[in-house]
Amino acid sequence: MDKVTPGGRLMKSSADVTFTYRWHHLCFTYDHQRHLIGTYVDGHLNNHQEYDIVRHMSGDRAKLGQGAGIQRSFSGDLSQVNVWDTVLSDAEIREIAQCRSDPQGNYLSWEVGWTLNNVTSREVPLANLCQREVDPAYFWFPSTPYDTAQYLCRALGTHLPSTMAELLAIHNVSEVKFPREHSCYTDFWLAMNDIDEEGVWKIDGVPVTGEISWAPQEPNGLHYENCAAGVRIGMGDVDCEANLKCVVCPVKEQTRFSFLGTCETELRNVYLTAFQDNETVFVGYGAYHIKRQEGVWTWVNAVNNRTIARMEESVPDFPMGRRWWNLQEPVCGQKPGGRRLLLLSPCGTDDFTCDDATCIPLDNRCDLRYDCRDNTDELECEMVAFPRDYQSHLPPRAGGLEDKSLPIILTINVESMTVMTMEMTMEVSYQLELTWVDNRVLYQNLKVENTLNILPARTVARLWTPQVSFINTIGNQHTLMDVDTIMLVDRRADSIGRNETAPAEVEVYSGEKNTLTTRRKYGTVFMCDLDLALYPFDAQECFMHLRITSATKSFLVFNTFASSVNNSASNLLLEYAVGDLVLEHGGSGMFSEVWVRVPLTRRYGYAILNIYIPSLVLLVVSYVTLFIRPAVFDVRIMSALTVQLVIATLFSQVSGSLPKTSYFKMVDVWLIFCISITFLTIIFHVVVDNILYRTEGATLAHNGLGMHQTKVWVRPVNKGKPDKIGVGKWARPGWLENRVVVVTKVLVAAVFFLFNICYWGYILAK
Repeated sequence: MDKVTPGGRLMKSSADVTFTYRWHHLCFTYDHQRHLIGTYVDGHLNNHQEYDIVRHMSGDRAKLGQGAGIQRSFSGDLSQVNVWDTVLSDAEIREIAQCRSDPQGNYLSWEVGWTLNNVTSREVPLANLCQREVDPAYFWFPSTPYDTAQYLCRALGTHLPSTMAELLAIHNVSEVKFPREHSCYTDFWLAMNDIDEEGVWKIDGVPVTGEISWAPQEPNGLHYENCAAGVRIGMGDVDCEANLKCVVCPVKEQTRFSFLGTCETELRNVYLTAFQDNETVFVGYGAYHIKRQEGVWTWVNAVNNRTIARMEESVPDFPMGRRWWNLQEPVCGQKPGGRRLLLLSPCGTDDFTCDDATCIPLDNRCDLRYDCRDNTDELECEMVAFPRDYQSHLPPRAGGLEDKSLPIILTINVESMTVMTMEMTMEVSYQLELTWVDNRVLYQNLKVENTLNILPARTVARLWTPQVSFINTIGNQHTLMDVDTIMLVDRRADSIGRNETAPAEVEVYSGEKNTLTTRRKYGTVFMCDLDLALYPFDAQECFMHLRITSATKSFLVFNTFASSVNNSASNLLLEYAVGDLVLEHGGSGMFSEVWVRVPLTRRYGYAILNIYIPSLVLLVVSYVTLFIRPAVFDVRIMSALTVQLVIATLFSQVSGSLPKTSYFKMVDVWLIFCISITFLTIIFHVVVDNILYRTEGATLAHNGLGMHQTKVWVRPVNKGKPDKIGVGKWARPGWLENRVVVVTKVLVAAVFFLFNICYWGYILAK
């Protein structure tokens, strides 16, 4: 068991948080039977991990420090190192961590057998190792304006005092620390103000809910005294602009500062802690310090006593926050003499630091809303980091492999659709998305909600984007990258680390694990090769034919597994019912292609109501004329002719509303049949009339007068007697004529039923 107390932040325990410049107890155990490693911080189990060391550990020498690399070496203060040849229990480890026992290791003891090289040692009582400070520390800044007072305490990771208890505690310390004439003896700025609304006192924009311990006759400053200050007898309101008072920032727990933008990868060179004696100084966990030298804030290496950079004068003149520094030595490859923006932040790892050193949640950065008081959280929101050799005309390769094509995910969401039969076209309004990865770039500041990851136009112009052409259209139509196109980054993987060169908390994401997506709405007219042979009982298929034209298949292909098409449009069009859209991959050419198959089924209700039912009614009328008395020939023939003319007109109208094809459509067959059967009815009328009413002309000479006489044969009706119509009138037909009339009726009906059986049987079979 090792007992180590380094002088730096070690890890975050499950039960406590470790702090720098404070003793901590570390213990590592290994159970060789269960192959289980245990890690304990301050007596609490931090981690369990299974690991088989395989071989037995043995030896007669132990060396601490001077590892092969800096990250493996030890830096800090060490109290003891002890090793046991048995696994200590949790209770034993807790007793040692709480300084209730101080056993020596039975395998390796700190008190026996060590040779110390380049070590400064001192005796420390055991109880001192477990002491935890409970009283707050104070940072004092005399004669300071109110705005600077607010900045200082926030920038130090704390706040201005706001309660009477805090004020009394400060008085107790200040009376001992400062003489009476000092500004920090009794007069202090407080956190409250009513700047936003007179009489409503707030702390950081939140109204104070409790009772305020105002001094007698306070507040009395009306609208021009809007800030609270503390005196010995209570609190009072004062003019924020006209007063200089002492700033006291109580610190209950030590604040860990991060110095960002230095390209340091070791945390000990990034983290610092603030101390104040006569001057405020920031002491690093490693060699770096930030302190005033000759009135200028200076970043120094305390080990070799070299100045790295000097801060430019700012208002307020403190290093906390984002500041410009003049380099005296190279930093991040930048030569001395240049200016560099660096950040000294009191914020945690899950926070973003504003320019004024205030902290907001990291997720609030670049979320299209101002959260920082100085609005700096929406600045420098670049999401794409380009390498120097990035070339936008070259497509990325899949996984960096030269022989593998980059898969592009195609997503089509159809929003509306119209099929025009006369033009044989399909007009589609749809949203097209293309998704791919570009492993040449890195992403920054990505959000889980991808609508917050929309890239600006200047970034889009620098990125490579695929081009997809629409093949079965008129003209050369393809995807566009214009003002209507949205490009965004989909965050699909966690951060791979932070950007050490950035003076901010910038999470970096892999370009290989996170995807780019372009999204744009299109309205395209696609050509459809309609087969109208079964019209109006036909089913059609139209296609949206798309092809990647940015590069050949060896570079770019459509992703056959992830690509999809969705239909959010109505499935019932004016003439068709739309089936499920299907995305089909293929193509034997050089380029990757897909087809969106749109199945269409004709809605034949219109044709039934406007073509078939009217024509059927007309056929019935034509057939009924066969039942009119043969004697009324004019009525029979005129009715049949009228029906034929109407059907012919209907045929002309229907043909004019459909594309002109070289083949017959089923509606054409129907209407031609209607015309034909009507024509057959007319022929039957003529035949019946000729058979029933034969006429024979005879010319007789009458007494040499040269006159002609027509002899009309009239069949007797009533036992050889002439009927009422008299000689020269029409008579009732006989048995032969009746049989002819019956035959015409039967033949027309038989032809009609036989045709319908064949016609509808053929349609149903298709």
